[in-house]
Amino acid sequence: MKDWILEDLGAEKLPAIADLSASYYGTQDDTAHTSYLDYYYSQNPAGRAITQIAWNEEKQEAAGGYSLSPVHIKMGDREELCVLSGNSLTGAAYRGQGVYTAMIQRAYQRAADMGSFMVYGMPNPNSHPIHAKLGLFEDVGRIPLYLRPLRPSGMVQSYLKSNVLSTIARPFDGLFCPRPLPGVSFLELTNENLELADEFWSRVKDKYPIMVARDSARLAYRFLNIPRRQYQCWYAIEDGRPVAFAIGRKMEVAGIQCAMLADFLCLDGYEVKAKELVRWVIGKLRKDGADMAGCLMLPHTQEAKLLKQMGFFRCPAFMEPQPFVLCIHVFQEGDHAADVRDIRKWFYVMGDYDVI
Repeated sequence: MKDWILEDLGAEKLPAIADLSASYYGTQDDTAHTSYLDYYYSQNPAGRAITQIAWNEEKQEAAGGYSLSPVHIKMGDREELCVLSGNSLTGAAYRGQGVYTAMIQRAYQRAADMGSFMVYGMPNPNSHPIHAKLGLFEDVGRIPLYLRPLRPSGMVQSYLKSNVLSTIARPFDGLFCPRPLPGVSFLELTNENLELADEFWSRVKDKYPIMVARDSARLAYRFLNIPRRQYQCWYAIEDGRPVAFAIGRKMEVAGIQCAMLADFLCLDGYEVKAKELVRWVIGKLRKDGADMAGCLMLPHTQEAKLLKQMGFFRCPAFMEPQPFVLCIHVFQEGDHAADVRDIRKWFYVMGDYDVI
C-alpha cells in the first residue's frame, strides 16, 4: 500500500522539495533552495508552472516532485504555448512505487487541459527509459556538445590533479586565449535596455522554423533576474542595432571550470561580428576562471559552423556528461506536428532548457 498522495505543489511544501533535491545533488544545487524554486515556478511570464508533489503526510516529507514550465515556442509564423519538462525527483525510499509515473501522467493531463501544444525536454539517463516505456516522450534527436580549450593548464590541473603536467601545459595557455578583433561594438543586455531583446527577436525569429521565443519577458525571467545565477548577456551592435546575441555562464562541469554558452544566435550577414561576440563573452568568463568553453548546438545551424571556425570541436559521445537528447510529446496533432518531429527544423541550445 502506498504511503503518499499526489498534490499540486504549494509554496508551503517548497522546502520539502528543496530537501529532496539536496539529498540528490547537494545543497550547492539551485533546486535545493526555495528562493530559486519559488521564482522558477511562480514568476514565469508565460504562466505558472504545473507542479506535482507526492506527499507522505505521516512523515511530513516529499516522496517525489515534478514540474512542467510554460514556454512560448515559435513554430512557423505563430507562437504556441508549450511546457518544458524538468525538476523531476523520486525519493530513494519510494522507488518502485509508481511515484514518478503518477506525477508525470497527472502533469501531462493538466498541460493538455490548458491547451499546451506539446511537452519538450532533455530527460536524464534515469528518467528517459521511463518516459519511453510509458510512451510519454518520443526522441527527436541528439544534440552535440561542442568544446573549446581556454586554459590548458587549468584543465590539466582540474582533471588530472597534476601540478607537474599543469606547469608543462602553462606555456600553451596564451594560444587559446580568445581575443576579439578591435572595432566591434558590444552592449550588455540589462533590465534597463530590454527593448534590445524585442528588436533582435523581431529580426531573427524567422531564421529557423522552430525556436523558443527570445523576447524581453523570456530573457529577463530566464537570465537577468533568476536567483543564484549570474550570466554574461551581450549583443554585438551595428549602427545602434543588435546583430548577434550570446549568453554565457561560468560553472563546473565534470570537475572543470567551464564557460558554458547558454545561447548564441546571429542575423544572416553578420557572421564576423557574431564570432567576435563569442570571443568577447568566453574571454570574460576566462578572466573569471573558466578553463574550457562549451555549447550545445545542433550541427545543421549556421551558429554551429561559426563555433567550429573558432576552434570548437564536437565532443565524442563517450566523453559527454550524459546524452543530450531532445524529446517531445505532442498533444495537438495537425499543424506543425511534423515540423517539431524533424530535428533539422529546430534551433535549440542549453538556454532553452534550464540546467545552465
